[in-house]
Amino acid sequence: MFEMYKTPLDILYLVLSVGGGLLLLSLVIAVFHLIGILSNVKKVTRKAKDTVDLINHYLWQPIKMMMRIMERSKEYAAKQARKK
Repeated sequence: MFEMYKTPLDILYLVLSVGGGLLLLSLVIAVFHLIGILSNVKKVTRKAKDTVDLINHYLWQPIKMMMRIMERSKEYAAKQARKK
């Protein structure tokens, strides 16, 4: 078995091939973890968007309606004041 690796160049090739294989394996594992993390981020952003939509619908829309009512009542009061 060791007769094949007599020269330092043969040992270098062996070490480089094992190191390259380990590096490739590490990159594959990192990519799978990255895919999992991005999937979780997608779920979280979807839930955040739903929450913002609910806040917009149940909180901001009534506030906008009240602001319109106040604006129109000010205009009405100003017209009534000018008439007198």
